[in-house]
Amino acid sequence: MGTRAQQTQHSSGQEQAPRVGRTSLAMAIGHVLAAGVVAASAWPVAALAAETIQPAASARRAYDIPAGPLEAALNRFGREAGILLSFPTDTTAGLYSRGLRGSFSVAEALPVLLQGTGLAAEAKPTGGYALVKRVEPVSQREAPMESVLPMVRVQAAPDAQTAAGPITGYVARRSATATKTDTPLIETPQSISVVTSDQIEAQGSRSLRDVVGYTPGVGTQSNGYRDTDNLTLRGFTIDNSSIRRDGLRSSGNTFTGTQEPYGLERVDILRGAASLLYGSAEPGGLINLVTKRPSSDSLHEVGLEIGNYNRRQATADLGGKLADDDRLSYRLTLLGRGSDTFIDDVADDRVYVAPAFAWKPSGTTRITLLTQYQHSRHNRQWGLPPETTLLPNPNGRAPRERNIGEPGDLHEDTQTSATLLLEQALSEQSSFNFTLRRSDVDMAWHYAGRDTLQPDLRTLTRYYARRMEKVSSWTLDSNLQTRFSTGPLAHELVVGVDGNSSDNKRTRYYQLIDPIDIYKPAYGAQPHGDDGKDGYKQKTRALGVYLQDQIKMDKRWVLLLGVRHDSVKIDQSDYFDEAWSGERSSATTGRAGLVYLADNGLAPFVSFSQSFEPVGDKDRQGNRFKPTHGEQYEVGLRWQPSGSNTLLSASLYQLTQSHLQVPDPVDPDNFSIQTGKVRSRGVELEARTDVTRDLRVIASYTYTDARTVQASAVQPEAVGQRQPNTPYNQMSVWADYQFAGWSLPGLRLGLGMRYVGDTAAANASYIVPAFTVFDAGLSYERGSWRYALNLKNLADRTYFAECGDGYCNYGDPRKVLLTAQYRW
Repeated sequence: MGTRAQQTQHSSGQEQAPRVGRTSLAMAIGHVLAAGVVAASAWPVAALAAETIQPAASARRAYDIPAGPLEAALNRFGREAGILLSFPTDTTAGLYSRGLRGSFSVAEALPVLLQGTGLAAEAKPTGGYALVKRVEPVSQREAPMESVLPMVRVQAAPDAQTAAGPITGYVARRSATATKTDTPLIETPQSISVVTSDQIEAQGSRSLRDVVGYTPGVGTQSNGYRDTDNLTLRGFTIDNSSIRRDGLRSSGNTFTGTQEPYGLERVDILRGAASLLYGSAEPGGLINLVTKRPSSDSLHEVGLEIGNYNRRQATADLGGKLADDDRLSYRLTLLGRGSDTFIDDVADDRVYVAPAFAWKPSGTTRITLLTQYQHSRHNRQWGLPPETTLLPNPNGRAPRERNIGEPGDLHEDTQTSATLLLEQALSEQSSFNFTLRRSDVDMAWHYAGRDTLQPDLRTLTRYYARRMEKVSSWTLDSNLQTRFSTGPLAHELVVGVDGNSSDNKRTRYYQLIDPIDIYKPAYGAQPHGDDGKDGYKQKTRALGVYLQDQIKMDKRWVLLLGVRHDSVKIDQSDYFDEAWSGERSSATTGRAGLVYLADNGLAPFVSFSQSFEPVGDKDRQGNRFKPTHGEQYEVGLRWQPSGSNTLLSASLYQLTQSHLQVPDPVDPDNFSIQTGKVRSRGVELEARTDVTRDLRVIASYTYTDARTVQASAVQPEAVGQRQPNTPYNQMSVWADYQFAGWSLPGLRLGLGMRYVGDTAAANASYIVPAFTVFDAGLSYERGSWRYALNLKNLADRTYFAECGDGYCNYGDPRKVLLTAQYRW
C-alpha cells in the first residue's frame, strides 16, 4: 500500500472534511474568494449554502469534457457534478480518459470517463466516490466492452469539434469561414484565428473589440467611438461590409449599433482578401460571428453581473430537447443590462433576446431557425480636440470622462433578424446548404456634435443634429457540396450562389447650439434655428456565383482553387427630392492555395487571394468608377503536434488595394480619379496551447507596414504615408492557470498583456503614442456555481485609442466586472 506520503488523496468537487497543510490553506482561499465575490454581487447567502448539498446520483446534466489525462478529466467532472472523488496519487498515473460529452447522471458518467482504464468508481457510505481497481470475471474480461457498460452516447475524440459547435478551451481545430466546408484549420491555406466562447468568458469580453483584442493582425484603434464595430485588419479598416453573422452579410452600417458577444459561440477572423466566398469586402479580411445554436444536450445557465460605472447585467442561456427524441431542440439566450460608462452622461444599456429552434425531421435533414432582438441605448462621444488631450495646452489636459455634448443626447438602435438554415444530405458524398436571413435596423439619434476649437484652446463650437436611419435587407447563400475522386485526387467541390437586397434610408436635420468650455462645461444649452437638412435613399442588389475545389493528394497535399463573379447594382436618390440614379458594377475574383501536411504536424502553405468593393459616383468625364481591387500573396506555417492541444501559426504577406479615389489634378476640388494604391506588408505569429493540463496560453505578435504607394499628382506628400491607426508592432499574451495541483481545480487565474505601438493619426500630422495595458481574470467553480472577477486595464493606464483630424478618443480606463453564474 505504500507510505502515508504516497497515499495523499486527490479530490475534485466538494470537500467533506478539512485538510491539513497546503490543501487546507488552498481550500480556505477558495472559500474566501467565493464568499467575497458573492457578497460583492449581493448574491443570496442561500445560494452558497446550496452548493454543499451532494447531488443525487440519478440527476442528469450536460457535460463537455475533452479527452486527455484521466486525473484532469476526473477533476473537472467532480467540479461540474459537485461530488467528491478520492484516489491515491499513483492510481491515475499514465492513464487517459476518452472524455464525456452529452447528458448523464453521475452513475452513468463515471463508467464512461473510466472506460478502458481498469478502474471503477465506488460510492462511499459517508458520501462521495473512491476509485478502485475493477475486478471482472473471466467471462466478462473476454466479453466486448459494450456488454458490461451502460448504453451511453460518447463523443470524446479531440477532433469531435465542428465548425459551428462549442469548443472546450482556447484551441479550435476546425472552421468553415475560410472554405464554407467543415475544414481543419491546418488544411486551410490562409491565415485564420478563432476566438472561442471559453476565451470570451475567461477574459470577460463585453464587446467585439474586447473579443479580438488578443488576435494577431487585428487593430482595435479605429473603434475609439465604441458605438460601432469598426476595426482594422492588416492595416485596412473594416466595418459591417466585412463583418458576417453565420456566413451572411450583417445588416446596418457604421452608425447602427454593435454585436453582442454573449450571443456568440465563437468568432472566426479570416485575414486577407476574401471575396471568393463572400463577395464585396475590404481587402484586410472579414470577421465571421457564429451564433449560439440549439442542441439536444441539456443546457441551463443564469448569471448576474455588476461592475464599476453602475453596471448591472442579468443573463440566461437555456437549451435542450423539446421532445423525448432529438428531433426538436431549442436555445434561448437572454441579456439585460443597465450601465453608465466612463464618459459623463453616456449610457450603455441593452436588451438582447435570441430564441432559436432546430428540427431534424429525418437523419438527413436539419432545419434551424435563429432569431434575434436587440435594443441598445447609448451615445457616441465624438472625441476631444487633440490640443486639449494629446498636444500641449496651457489649460492642461482635459479629463477623459469629459462629455462635449449634452446630458440628454441619446442614440437608440433596434436590430431584429430571423435566419433560416437548411442542411440536407443528398448522399454520403453530397449535401445541399441553404441560408436565408431577413433583418431590420432602426436608429434614432440626437446629439450636440464637435465642431471647431477656438484660439483660447478651451472653447469648442458645436452643432446639433437629429438623425434617423432604417435598413432592411434580405440575404441568402445556397451551395451544393460534393466529394468525389479522380484517380489519386480526392475532391471536395463547392458550387454556390449568394446575394443580398438592402434598402437604406437616412435623414439628418441640423440646428445651432451654444459652444462649450471643455475645461469648465456648463450644460443645458438648447438647440435653436434651422441649419439645414440632408438625407438619401439607397437600394443595393448584389448577386454572386462561386466555384471552389479542395483537392487532396496522397493525404499530404491540399490544393484549393476557386473563382467567383459578382454583379452589383446600386440605386440612390436624395431623400427629400427623389431623383434616382443607378450604378452597375461587376467583378471577377479568385483564390489559389497549397498546403503540405507533414507527419510531424507541420503544415506550410502558400496562397493568392483577391477582393473587390463597389465604388459609387463618376469621374470628371462621366465614367463610372470601377470597384476597388485587393490582392494578397501569403506564405505561412502551422504546427499542430499530434496528441497535443496546440496550434502554432506564422505568416508573411503582401496585400495591395488599388483603384482608390484621389483628387483629380485637373479639378481636385470637385472630382476624383482612381489612381490611388495602398500596400500592406507584414508578419503575424500566433500560439494557442495547453502548456500543461492546468496552464493555457495565447500569444501573438504582429508587424504591419501599411502605407500609400500611389497618390494624386496634387498630393505628392501622400506617397509613403502610413495608414492611420495602424502600428508597426503589436503584441499580446494571455495565460491562465488552474490550481488543480493545490486541490483547487475550480480556481483559475488569468493574466494578460496587450502592447500597441505608436500610430499615425488619421488625416493629421502627429503621432499617437504607444501603450501597454494589462488584464486579469480570477474565477472559481464549485459544483454548479461559477464566480468570476475580471479587470480590463488593470493599472488604469491613460492612453489614446484613436486620433484623427480634430479629435482624440481616450482608451477605456480600468473596468471591473463581478459575475456569479449558476449552471444545471
